[in-house]
Order: sequence, then C-alpha cells, then structure tokens
Amino acid sequence: MKKNVLLLTIACLSNLAAPAQTPFKKGQSIPDGAAIVYALPYSVIEIQAEAVYELFTAGPYARYAQKYLGMAAELGNKETFTLKSIALRTIVEADASQMYTLAIKDKNASANFLALSAEGLVASLAHAGTPETAFRFAAAGQGKFNDTGAEPNIGRDRVTLYKNVQTPEGYEKVPVQQNQLIEKNPERRAEEAAAFIFNLRKKRVELITGETEASWNSDGLRAALEEIKRLEEEYLSLFLGKTTSGTQSAVFHLTPDPAQAKQLYIAFRFSDTQGLLPASNVAGRPVTLELVSEKKTAAIPSNNFNSDDKRASRIACRLPDTVQAYLNDGQNNLLQARIQLYQFGPILSLPANLKIK
Repeated sequence: MKKNVLLLTIACLSNLAAPAQTPFKKGQSIPDGAAIVYALPYSVIEIQAEAVYELFTAGPYARYAQKYLGMAAELGNKETFTLKSIALRTIVEADASQMYTLAIKDKNASANFLALSAEGLVASLAHAGTPETAFRFAAAGQGKFNDTGAEPNIGRDRVTLYKNVQTPEGYEKVPVQQNQLIEKNPERRAEEAAAFIFNLRKKRVELITGETEASWNSDGLRAALEEIKRLEEEYLSLFLGKTTSGTQSAVFHLTPDPAQAKQLYIAFRFSDTQGLLPASNVAGRPVTLELVSEKKTAAIPSNNFNSDDKRASRIACRLPDTVQAYLNDGQNNLLQARIQLYQFGPILSLPANLKIK
C-alpha cells in the first residue's frame, strides 16, 4: 500500500496534556496507509556582532620625523579593533532526537492536523539545519602615500674627479670639477619634504597676516588656505603615517543544552588586534552567554509517550520556556535579553483530530 509521509516540525503554544504517541526510531518502517512523520522543535541562538577597526600605516619617512620636524612618529603598522554593536535572536529548527510517526486513518484528522500550519504551529523541515558561522569585512584599504614634492627626484652634485696630465716632470693627477646626476636617497627626500612643510606654513602666515603682494578676495583666500592645509596634511602623513577605518561583522550560532548543569557558553571570542573570532580560536578573550531559566513551565510534567498505548492518536508538541540571556565580555555586560527556548520546556500532546476553526 502507498505510504504518504509528511515531514513537519510542531510547536505547542498552550498547556495541553494527554499521553500516547509513537516515537520514530532510526530504521523504523513507515506504517501502511496515510502517515505523518514529524519532529519537535528546538531553539538555536543567533548572535550578530559588528566591530570597527583602524589600520595605521607608518609613513615612509617616519624615521626622520624627529630629525627634520621635531616630532615623534610610529615606525610600524598596526591594526586595532573595537566592538561596536551586538544583537541576539532565536531560530527554530527541527530536533532530530525528537522524531514521531503518526498514522491518520480518518480524513478529518488529517485535514485538522495540516490546518495547524495556518495557526503557526507547524513549520516545514525543508529549511532545517544549523547555520554556519559567517564573517564579513568592509575593507578599509591600505594607506597610500603620494610624495609629489616640489623638487625633482634627481639631484645634481658637484664631484671632484682626477685625470692624469703629462708634464715635463711626468704624469700628474689634476682635479677636475664635474656635475653628476644622482637619485636622491630617502633621507634627502625627507629633508626636502620637511622643508616644503615649513614653507607651506610660512605662506599660510603671510596670507593670514596680509604680508603678501597678491590681493585676495574672501573666497580666493579661503580656497588658498584650504589647499595649503590639504598639502600640509599630505606631506605630514609621509612622516606621521595614515589611519584608515572599516567594519567587520560576524554571525555566530550556538544550541543550548538543557541537560548541562551550568548554563554558561562561549558565544564567540574577541581580540583587540584580530577582532571577532569563533569560540574555538583561543587568540581572543571569550565573550560568554549565560542563560537563566525563569522556570515558568517547571510545574508542567512532560508526557512519556508509549508506543503500546491503544487510545486515540495524539500529537506530541513542545512548550517553550522563558529564559533570561546575558552576554558578557568579562565583567562587562554587553546585552541582556528575554528569549524563549523550546528544548527547555516540557513535551506535551494534543488530539490528532483537534478541530481548527
């Protein structure tokens, strides 16, 4: 006989009680006739975190900043992360350890069972499965330096060469002065860049105090001062470096276990130099999730379903319990939320021929 099997996840939202149901075991055959195989739900906690990071790139002339500008500069690149925002929510998935099979012999029961979907009590298993941890970076980009100085990269140096000249006494070395083109080394270019900075500052003072022969209207003067400021900042970055920023986001998932004595979990880890990290990466400090049940369903006993029970077919369902969730970074509380977790509540039942209006 043809077997019609429907995979469903059921959540019960009211306090219903009555025993009898057939647990579905691995390797078990589906009963002949119309049958439904479904799973009870459990809750997965999803944590969405975002961090901002700053990337410092040392300037090419950093080692000469003290000598030519009288300013100390960082010599190495570095990256720092700061936790910006965090959010928490729950996702309902199918609990593979709580699978049940239900044979439905009358059409009304089957229709009523399927009608539960419209009431929000039945969810398809098609999208079940624990999501993977995901990371995303909004790249900040490396700091770029542009040394377009007023002086060329090639300089002229006067050098003294000697050539042999024949004299009555013999050959003598005679000095000869010549100009040679040479490529400037980094220190010389740093010296010229520093001189250009001081020249810009001098020009700015002349414009502000009016010690110049040029005449400026207010808009022209403002534009000139802004350009001088832009050029000064660009040249100072050659010594003092540049800082760029970006964002890092990640989504973490964990499944709480009600059988665990201490409801304390490592949600993810965070590093000031690496940012958001999975719980398995010990390079960062742990960000913990503590769950405290309000025990609102503690007085409701779970049903023990017996496959030998011959009474009318019943549908197993699970009632969620309310839990207080605390997300902590050491002693610093990042977030507190009140959530519902299905696996923390009791397993109940309702009649298979329940009429849905």
